[in-house]
Amino acid sequence: MLSRVINLLVALTAITLGGFLALNYPVGTLLPISGFVAIAVISFYQPSLFLIIIPAILPVSGFAPWTGWISFEELDLLVLATATGGYARFAFDGKLDASQRTSSLLLLLSILMSVSILISMTRGFADAGGFVFGWFQGYDGPMNSVRIGKSFFLALLLIPLIARLQNTLGTITSRKLGLGIAIGLGTASIAALWERLAFTGLLDFSSDYRSTALFWEMHVGGAALDGWLLLTIPFSIWALRNSRSTFQFVLSLCLVGLAAYASLTTFSRGVYLALMVALPLLAWQTRSQLKPVEIHQESLTWGFFHWMIALVLLGTMAGLVFPTGGYRGLLALFGLIAISLSMPQVLRKISLAQFCSSCLTGLFLGALLVVLSNFLPKGPYVLYTFLFMLTFPALYWPRIWAIASSPAITMASFVGLMLSAANVAGYWGGVEALPGAFGALTLMFLILVWAAFSKRPLWPNDLRWQGGLLTTAVAVSGLISVFGGGAYMGDRFSTSSSDLDGRLLHWRQAVAMLQTSADITFGKGLGRFPANYYFAIPTGAFPGTYQIKEQNGNSWLSLVAPRHPISFGDVFRISQRLSFSAKGPFVVDLKVKTNAATAIHVEVCEKQLLYPGGCVVGSVTVKATNAEWQPVHIRLAGAELSGGPWYAPRLKMFSLGILNKSGAATLDDVVLTTDRGANLLRNGEFTNEMQHWFFTSDRDHMPWHAKNLLVNILFDQGMAGLGLFLLLTVCALWRLNLGSAREHEISPYLTAAIIGFLVVGLFDSLTDVPRLAFLYYLVILYALSLGTLGKRRKRMHSKKRAPAAQVVQQ
Repeated sequence: MLSRVINLLVALTAITLGGFLALNYPVGTLLPISGFVAIAVISFYQPSLFLIIIPAILPVSGFAPWTGWISFEELDLLVLATATGGYARFAFDGKLDASQRTSSLLLLLSILMSVSILISMTRGFADAGGFVFGWFQGYDGPMNSVRIGKSFFLALLLIPLIARLQNTLGTITSRKLGLGIAIGLGTASIAALWERLAFTGLLDFSSDYRSTALFWEMHVGGAALDGWLLLTIPFSIWALRNSRSTFQFVLSLCLVGLAAYASLTTFSRGVYLALMVALPLLAWQTRSQLKPVEIHQESLTWGFFHWMIALVLLGTMAGLVFPTGGYRGLLALFGLIAISLSMPQVLRKISLAQFCSSCLTGLFLGALLVVLSNFLPKGPYVLYTFLFMLTFPALYWPRIWAIASSPAITMASFVGLMLSAANVAGYWGGVEALPGAFGALTLMFLILVWAAFSKRPLWPNDLRWQGGLLTTAVAVSGLISVFGGGAYMGDRFSTSSSDLDGRLLHWRQAVAMLQTSADITFGKGLGRFPANYYFAIPTGAFPGTYQIKEQNGNSWLSLVAPRHPISFGDVFRISQRLSFSAKGPFVVDLKVKTNAATAIHVEVCEKQLLYPGGCVVGSVTVKATNAEWQPVHIRLAGAELSGGPWYAPRLKMFSLGILNKSGAATLDDVVLTTDRGANLLRNGEFTNEMQHWFFTSDRDHMPWHAKNLLVNILFDQGMAGLGLFLLLTVCALWRLNLGSAREHEISPYLTAAIIGFLVVGLFDSLTDVPRLAFLYYLVILYALSLGTLGKRRKRMHSKKRAPAAQVVQQ
């Protein structure tokens, strides 16, 4: 009875808080209330679905650039709705199973961490001058402590729900969580893919553009996308290995490819390092999880040494083709690799004489077709496509019809396709591309001959395995493209030493701000790094700030520029999203007050978050107004905004800022119009504070972050909080690898996710992103509860002594 009452109280608290947030949602209440009710109903009738829903939509459910909310966000509504339905179900679903127990370790660590966070939250309020509630406070307000601290409590709120599901559903719970995290990787990667297609193009690795996907938290820099990728990429491997149908396997392969592309286009050295640590660790830990058939087919043939040789060969071929043959030559090489993987099985039925005659036939006919194709528009591409479509089905003729000549025809077609691939590279890169292309093709041909006539197959004749190798080839080629296809990544690596020196200095400055014994023990307070950095660090590092002020019922925006020379990227911007259909020419009208001559900058840019794709801009210098409002009229100039391709439209953003160093101004009644006269802005008079407005610091990022996970926690929560964070993490890893959860199928993937996250955290704060911190704490707390539940299941089944195969099936 007591448990029912507790569950009901939690559900009522969740619906009260969630309803309050939904009713105050800045861009309308119908959608958030409807969504809240829908999630609550789903959680009541299908409690386990939240394990899929929450991780899946989390990367694309942050709308701060539209709402203006920073302290609160859609994550809060999502978790509170889930808690409403889940705990209500518990309240009306009878008593909890008598076998359900709470881990003493999990309970103790949760209590201690909660106390630490609450203490640091209170210290954050005090450091901000006292607690004042507000919907639209920035990072220097007391509500930023709430923003940072809520993630742990939101994750903790879901753990009893997961524990109940784990108790009743067993391994199905972990599989649904794994599926949800894998889908979350997919949604984040698709968002990153859209961003690249819209603003740089798919294969542009030279532009100074790092993917942010839909993580608005990167508006002042940071590594939100980096941390999300490393937390979720291990589950793409989990999805690949647990695919039960060809369709699922193909989807999983696509997911791995998307994740690889998203990771590469972060251009983050931390991401690359974390992947180099986490993925080999995952491969080592899961080597014993291969199915018996997979072990027989793959492990005996392809051990570590074989895979290393394959990676070297793939990298060599891609390295020979790409520098001069470009992406088109590389794509032609992919097609050859895809076909060559299935060739040995067909060629084993061919004699040496047939093989030689087929090669000569293919060489003669292929050369003739190559010559003719060069007289046609796009002829090399057309010929390659034709020969690929001829060769690919020919591989399967022997399985459908008994055609004796099929292997010979297939080999002749393949040789012609090889010549066509070289022609594609030459058509794109000129004569200079041919030596590299023929070098790669010669290497491939020699491997194929060896595979065709060896007594033992060189690789498994399994489509799933071959799909995995092809995905590996894509990843290797992606690395070659990033490092060889543009100067951007090379430039980043060339500055690694100086960048590390800068980080070390930044970390020392952050720690030096902890001056009292209370600071060292309990931290300055959650989310107080930006505000303290403003005052503790030399003024040249000040990045700019803003404040909404009100007097006699009138509100306005007070804007202060950075205290260092300002380039276009250094402008501290106050921005608002515009509709996709917004088209110029644009005119801006506003009122300004300033005590000194100030250069006001306004712009409309095609912009996702930090990097503009195209802009129309305007500026005006306003003289001192002697406390009087001065009207300003600015016509924006520049090339017409393209809008982006139809399949990846570009977002648009209006921004205003101050161009002169240490400039300050008061702004009000901001209006953006077109020739049609319609105002495109909302809340331009700032009567609703920062509703619909959003700030960005496009290039000046260091003042906003401690730039190290452990330093950030030390600054926020002191030695006590840092010790508890490390203890929580170490205990979770111990449970997964040495404790009672070590044999659980999902343990290696959770371990790899945690380790990858921590490696990225060597170079960025991470826990100052609520969505990211929520998922990390959810993984950690779930890992601790998983160990306890594993013990209970072992006790429950010890008397049954079921065969091992039956236990696996359960």
